[in-house]
Formats: sequence, C-alpha cells, structure tokens
Amino acid sequence: MDELKAFHFDECRTIDWEMKTKEPFSRGSVGPEERTWIQKEKKFEVIFFSKLVGINSIINSYYKLNRNKARKRDTLLYQKWEKNYFFAKRMLDGHQELWREAVKTHATFHKKGNVGQAYSLYVFDSRTVECDIFLHTIEKIIPSKVEKTTKRGKISYHEMPITKRYDLYQYHVYSCLNKIINDLFAVLPCERVFINGVSGTYEKHQPILSFVVEREQHKQTRCPKRTLEKHQHMVTFKKRSGFYPLDRVYSPQVLFKEDE
Repeated sequence: MDELKAFHFDECRTIDWEMKTKEPFSRGSVGPEERTWIQKEKKFEVIFFSKLVGINSIINSYYKLNRNKARKRDTLLYQKWEKNYFFAKRMLDGHQELWREAVKTHATFHKKGNVGQAYSLYVFDSRTVECDIFLHTIEKIIPSKVEKTTKRGKISYHEMPITKRYDLYQYHVYSCLNKIINDLFAVLPCERVFINGVSGTYEKHQPILSFVVEREQHKQTRCPKRTLEKHQHMVTFKKRSGFYPLDRVYSPQVLFKEDE
C-alpha cells in the first residue's frame, strides 16, 4: 500500500535540451580535454626543469601522447553533439512526434504498471503539452478487505472502512498525477502541463480530475494532493463515495481562447 502512494517520490532524470543545442566548444578551436593537458604541461614546465636531455624528451613525449588522446576525445565529443543537435533543436521548437518519443524513451511513469493503464500526449505549442492518463479503478488498486492477525496467530479478513478505502485511492491518484507531471517537466522543454485523469472501463470512462500545472509554480511537497491543489484544478471528491465525473476538463484550445 505504501508503494501505491509514493510514485511522486520516484525522480526521473532531467534533460536540459537548451544545453544540448550549445556547442561543447567552438569549431576549429582547442577542445576542453586537450586544453587541460596543455595547461598541465605549462604548469609542469614552470615548476620543473631538468638538465638531463633524456628526461625532458620522455616528459615531452608523455604530454604529446596525452594531448593527442585528448584531441581525439574532443573530436568525438563534437561529432556526438553535431549528431544530436537537430533533435534537440526540434525538441525546443515543440515537434510533437519528437516530444512523444522523448516521453516514451526517457520518462518512467509509463514503465510502472500501477501508475496508469494508458496515456495520450498532445503538444499544443513549444510551451504547452496536454496529457490524458487512464487511471486504474479503485477496485483494482485498493483491496476491499483488510488482513489481520488474531491473538492465536491466525489470519482473518475484515471489510476495509469505506472512508479509508476512498482516502487511500485519492492519495494514490494524486501521487500518480504528480509522478507524470514531474516526468513531463523532466524530459520535455515545456512550461505548462494540462493533465486529465480518466477512470472507468474501456467501454465507459469519464474524467475525474483536471489540472493546469505551471513549471515555475510547481513545487513538489510530500503530500501530492496539496502540491496539485495549488494549481488550477477541477475535481469533486467525497469521503464516502470517492471521485465524481467531470462535465468538462481544462484544455489549452479552450482556456487560451477564453483569455483572448
């Protein structure tokens, strides 16, 4: 049960796409690794000088060898940057298919089966992404019976109090949404996430939560519910009956149109 409420603590590696578009060093100039060996050689020459020609020859060969190795590593570094530059540039431009590929490759929320059954991702512009997550139902996630041990050491099962069951499910859902939002901000260069939680069966499902989360205002706390409620949100939850279906959700097409 603890794991079902702690998805938002699982951090995803952050990717700095802006940094990936910057040259590691100027073309035609000395690279960082070769520059390091040049500085080491100069420092050595300042603090040490041998009258023994043989020793100087060995030392010069040593530094020359390492400078050549460093130059090759710098060349490989620049070639790798050139290879990945256009991908990073198009990521910053908001290329929809590349954003989907980045989420598929680098995000981890969809690799954890209990976070959601499925998701869809839509790129509105280079700053905004919209994500719908098909959540697991309470019946699949939260058990209806509680296991207890009697004084004689036997195991018995009791009905879980309905308010506790819904409370656990509510915490689980908020934890899942937080995990997804954290991942999207980690692997995408977006500034805003529209996220809608959908629940039910494949034949009959409805949205139950809708949020608009701004990167600059998103400060993760230990409680995922409090974290998300600081943003624009739509949700109806009652202790004895759980989440209620929403008639509408936040959408960038509608929200930005209303602001005009």
